[in-house]
Amino acid sequence: MKKLNLLAILVVFIFLLSFSNGATQEYTRWHLPEGAIARYGKGRISKFTYSPDGARLAVRSSIGTWLYDVETGEEIELLRGDMWRLGPREFSPDGNTLAVASGNHIRLLDAATRNQRDVLAGHTFTVYSLAFSPTGETLASGGRDTTVRLWDVRTGELLRTLIGHTDRVMFVMYSPDGRMLASAGRFEDTTICLWDVQTGVLLRTITEPTDRVYSIAYSPDSLTLVSGGRDSKIRFWDVGTGELTRTITTDMRGVTSVVYSSDGGTLASGSWSNKNIYLWNVHTGELLKTLKGHTAEVDFLAYDPAGKTLTSESEDGTIRFWDPDTGKLLKTISGHTFMVRSVAFSPDGSTLMSSERADKAVALRDVQTGDLLKTLAGHTDHLSSAVYSPDGKTLASGSWDGEIRLWNTQTGELLKTLVGHERGVPSLSFSMDGTTLASGGWDNTVYLWYVPTGHILQTIPGKIVSLHPDGQTLAVATEEEIIRLWDIRTGKVKTELIGHEQRVNAVAYSPNGLVLASGGDDREIRLWHAASGELVSTFPRQADTIMSVAFSPDGQTIASGTTRDVYISDVATGKHITTFTGHRGPVRSVAFSPDGKVLVSGSDDCTVLLWDLTKIRPQSD
Repeated sequence: MKKLNLLAILVVFIFLLSFSNGATQEYTRWHLPEGAIARYGKGRISKFTYSPDGARLAVRSSIGTWLYDVETGEEIELLRGDMWRLGPREFSPDGNTLAVASGNHIRLLDAATRNQRDVLAGHTFTVYSLAFSPTGETLASGGRDTTVRLWDVRTGELLRTLIGHTDRVMFVMYSPDGRMLASAGRFEDTTICLWDVQTGVLLRTITEPTDRVYSIAYSPDSLTLVSGGRDSKIRFWDVGTGELTRTITTDMRGVTSVVYSSDGGTLASGSWSNKNIYLWNVHTGELLKTLKGHTAEVDFLAYDPAGKTLTSESEDGTIRFWDPDTGKLLKTISGHTFMVRSVAFSPDGSTLMSSERADKAVALRDVQTGDLLKTLAGHTDHLSSAVYSPDGKTLASGSWDGEIRLWNTQTGELLKTLVGHERGVPSLSFSMDGTTLASGGWDNTVYLWYVPTGHILQTIPGKIVSLHPDGQTLAVATEEEIIRLWDIRTGKVKTELIGHEQRVNAVAYSPNGLVLASGGDDREIRLWHAASGELVSTFPRQADTIMSVAFSPDGQTIASGTTRDVYISDVATGKHITTFTGHRGPVRSVAFSPDGKVLVSGSDDCTVLLWDLTKIRPQSD
């Protein structure tokens, strides 16, 4: 790799300083949407990119791009907006230009000011991959329109369009000598194409991988291309002839990432099937070292620009820095998350529970300070639901592994594990006395558990559940548009609530037990008389599918989470009071604080947002 000249380093330094708005600023309060007072979770990691000088790491997440100081691992800035969230981005080799894909356009930004220099338009669908040539004069892009395009970075001119793939192009990569470009498809197109950069001629097509290609990498001498894919094999190709020269057969289910060391003697690989990173001898295929530390599958690997540190990104929400010579873990950046399916305040309002962690654990935070108090870890898959017992002493968590775990909230001790579901547990509800727990499963089965012993009291069909405060009636929604009220004592259906036009996704009883609220795919909240099942009212249709509902402690307000926004509505009038906008994915869970002053929401964008309800202004009609 060529060394950066002094001017380039200075430009990059100025660029990075322009991102920072104060290292002492608490990142949980950076760039909050209107009405929000805090954000927990940094979003799910998609990919990271080193700045050319190796001092900063740009990490693309589900809510934006985070910039980290590599030496300290501290957050520098969060760049918000669709441009910083969705598409790939790459630094030019000299650090002067940053290319960011946004939909079917590519924006070229001045690295020092972040001002837009040019927009490269030509792709007809989403751009998935970008790569600068070694000199930085040309940019390659691949997209959903099955084409590879080469652009003049200085003028923004489209130099040529390379046609050869039959499905979306997920990877483009220049050879280190800049003479050749490799591109790889995915899904229906499993080929790797090798192109002459100067002429645009397709030199050869590699077709042997009959399954999806997940990663490609050139050797430092530009003579070999390596590929990894879903069939668990690492293949080495002679780029001059297109012949397969070596195959490493691994015990991994899917090779997600491959990357050469700077001297070309070692290849690092990651996998979806386990939590390890493997270092291989390129010449013999011998396994040299196994790096252990991640608690979930490894998605992406890269060496720092100096080639001395191997960096990995995992589904466990961490980025880890390794010494490849010794295998020692040098540093860990954490806080990135998996989908947040459940949030709740403890009954006394002192603790916030959320499944925001990516390591299959429940996080308990101090409401006043935001400090992480405890982590309840032990599930073998990601969390799908969690709920406090009414006295706050016990917390039940359900996972995609089908298990329910009961925890002591004071000590963090695992009290009991309940096993019955074949699939995940999306819904949990305690009775007011805490002795009965209802669980709904993706296998469309509801279990009623006797908490003290852990045995099953009843089994009925359903997926989404809410226990009446008296513990005698269970509201159950299945895959249908019908809600059934079950008598717990007799095990029979008391009544059916018919009115929704599409599937019901959420049900919740009011604190006094007089009203049941429901919402679903028809985008309407309906209120039902809990005793008779009579429809009381239907709220105005919301803009998106309703994923979650919750009553305020006084029962006068309802919060509903949709596929993007959070609505606050008045129970008496059915009118929307206000709408909170800021999540970038379905809002799976909403909950009021015990004093009704704060609302918490959890989303598939992998974040938790806290909203101030004391300053909301009613929406105009």
